[in-house]
This record gives sequence, C-alpha cells and structure tokens, in this order.
Amino acid sequence: MNNRAILALALLLVIPASLWAQKTRRGSTRSAQPATKKTAPATTPAAQQQPPQGVNLSAQDLALLVEELGVPPQSRAQLATNAESRKEFVQDLREMFAVANEARAAGIAAGAPLKLQLELSRAFVIARRYSKKRQAAGATSPDQVVSPAEIAAFVKEVGQEQKFQEFLQDYMRSRPQAEQANAITDEQRENLRQQWATIILSARKGTAAGVDKERATEVMVIYQHARLLAGEYFKQTLDARTKATDAEIETYYAAHPELDPKQTRAKAEELLARLRAGGDFNALAKEFSIDTSNKDSGGDLGWFGRGMMVKPFEDAAFALKPGELSGIVETQFGYHIIKLEERRMQDSPTGQPVEQVRARHILIAPGGAGSNARPQSPREQARSAVEESKRRKLLDEIMSRSRVTIADDFDPNPSPATPNDASGARQTGQQPAATTTTNASTPPASTQTKGTSKRTRAGSSGRRRP
Repeated sequence: MNNRAILALALLLVIPASLWAQKTRRGSTRSAQPATKKTAPATTPAAQQQPPQGVNLSAQDLALLVEELGVPPQSRAQLATNAESRKEFVQDLREMFAVANEARAAGIAAGAPLKLQLELSRAFVIARRYSKKRQAAGATSPDQVVSPAEIAAFVKEVGQEQKFQEFLQDYMRSRPQAEQANAITDEQRENLRQQWATIILSARKGTAAGVDKERATEVMVIYQHARLLAGEYFKQTLDARTKATDAEIETYYAAHPELDPKQTRAKAEELLARLRAGGDFNALAKEFSIDTSNKDSGGDLGWFGRGMMVKPFEDAAFALKPGELSGIVETQFGYHIIKLEERRMQDSPTGQPVEQVRARHILIAPGGAGSNARPQSPREQARSAVEESKRRKLLDEIMSRSRVTIADDFDPNPSPATPNDASGARQTGQQPAATTTTNASTPPASTQTKGTSKRTRAGSSGRRRP
C-alpha cells in the first residue's frame, strides 16, 4: 500500500518544514472560537475533557518513524549526513505533537467525523504493516492476505453496512471541491466497499497476530494521530488567531520601506545607471539580483524562445540587439534589467525554424522575494510576514506548556537488528490512534488538509519565470 501522504512527507524531509502547519490551506478555515480546557461547559462529556497528553519518542522511535514513512534512500541519506535537517525534523515533530495535545485537550478528537477518521486510520496503519509482513512471508497477491470469501462474509456481518455508510460519507466529504457535486457510480461504490473491507479485515488479522503491539506500529499510529489532530485544530482554531488584520498589515508595511515599489524601482534605476556607465553586468547580477536560480552565473537565462517567458519580459528581450541593455522592465516578479547576449534560429520539434535568444537579467523586487517564490504584492508580503510572526508566537506559547519529549538526534539508518517490538518510549495516558491515510488504490476516508510550506514554493503560471 503506497501512501501518497507519506511520499509527500518524504520530499519534505529533504527540505524540512513545519509538518503540521503545511497541512493547512489558507482561506479554507472554518470560523470558530478558540476552545480551551478551562472554559469547557459543564455539560461536556467526560470523554472530551481529556488531560494534556504526554509524548516521549526515543532516537530509536524516530528511526522507526523514518522507516515506516517509506523515506526513499536519497532522502534518508541526506538526513543521515545533514545534522541541521535532522534538527529541524525533530523540531517540527515537537511542534506538531504540542499542537495535537492542545487539540485533544480541547475535545477535538471526540467530534464524530474526526473520531471516525482516527479509528479508520489506525486500522489502515495496522493493515498496511500486516500486509507487508504477509508479503515478506511469501504472499504474492492481495487475495492471500484477505480472500474474496472473507470479504463476502465480512460485509454481511451485523453492523458492517452502517459502518461502511459512515466511511462512504466521510470519503465523499473528503473529495476535491470540484468533485463534490458528482455522484459516485454503483461500480465505484462497490470498489470502495471492497477496499474498505480489505483494510478492516487486514487490521483485524494484524491485531490477532500482535502487529498492533509492535513499536513500529505504535510510533506510526501516534504520529498519524498527532498529524491529523494538529491539522484539524489549526483549521478550527489557530488559523483564525493568526490571521493578519488590516491595521497589522499597514503597521508592518510602514515599518519596512523595502516593500515600497517606488524605492525598489529607484534601486533598479540606480543599477541601470551603473551598467550604462560601464558597470560589470555579471558582477552586479551576483551582488544585487534576487533571482537565486541564475544570479551566481551572472543572471544567465540560457536560450529561450517566444512563449517561454512572461510577456513583458519576452517583448523586451526580443526587441534588443546583441550586447544591448534594456530599460527597467516591470513584471509580476519585480523589476528586470535585461542584457541580450545572442540570437539564433533553431529548429522546433515540428521542424520549423524559430527564433531564440540568450539573455541575462538582474531582478530587483520589493521585499527581496526569492526566485522560486510565487509573485506577491508588497501588501501580500506584509500579510505573510505578520501571519508568520503571529503563528510563531502562538506556537512558542503552545510549546511552553506542552509535555513533549523527543530525542534531540537520531540515526535514520538504524541497524537491521533494530526490533519492532513494544519496548521503548511510549505516548502516555492514551491508546494510539492515527489519521486516515491514502494510497493509489484506497480512497481517503478523511480530508487530508494540504498547503505550502514557507520553505517549499511554487510558480504562479505555466510560463517560465525569468
């Protein structure tokens, strides 16, 4: 069972980021007042008034977690050789578990949808590990793990149809917004039933075999549990508390003149004057350009044809003669100074000759956004900075009262003899549960909230950014 959420985390280990914060999507939060332990109404069920949960993960537990997450060898090698990556990974876990503890104390885990997701996802973790063990023991097909006859008998058990309908409703809610209005076909419904039954039966067999007591299973379940709780608590409560107000944005904007487009353009014009006076383009690009993808090569963009760059940049570049400098070219990325190096005709994939140019550029932008960043206006940059500061402050407050103990360092490549038993550190005061996870053949039973880390950025369009 290949878990897409797990594969996504494997990429994050290369560039460690906040594991809980990146699972949230800005703008998708529900309006909610912060919940606290002290203000819970007297009628709240005792199950919702849970004390803070302690978390204690050893270095061996962290190695087991990396193993269970399916981190590919290249990413694991980077973790093994980069102490800073391991340090940030551990810090991210501490933050996630601390927020998850706040969520549990606030009663988030007792809500019907999340409670179902926790139960289903715990089953998935056990099922996945049991299936892997059966494969290691010689099983060559899914039918050798759970047979069609077992599935047919299981779905006829009393109460299983109601549980499947609850699963189905949760699955329907978890689908992308664009698919929400589309009904599923009878064939799709039956496939879902078969997949759900396979997971539950595999988990049942795994529990009977003691898989649920193995430490690797416990660690994975604890991690997934915290991941879901932290993401849900952020959506319900913390996101609203970290939103920037208009007044906060204006205050930040006023205190950071580097965000003023007028000052940014003035800086670009000053550089252009230096270049026209004989300044070294390569040296000035290395010193001042914020395009980190090419500044070290003097702003060299290589060869490109029409349609590969944003329109204002393309028009300016193709209007130049070799050796000629442009004026200030404004795009959504900032202010560019372009120097054309060469022109040529090159055969296209269709065999038709097309014109290409090779150019260099210096990019100056308000706030100094990096080359891989989605273009942001000065006000958007101010908003992001304010919200990041508020989020950091809130996280620090939560961390200060958390009961989370995680080893400072670990070996991501443990000895093959590392036991997967129930010994070692444990999460105290609770039975592990987990977030629902998905794979290529099994649809999600819970909403997987997603987002973009401050360390992981994406472009804004299909056109290449100069």
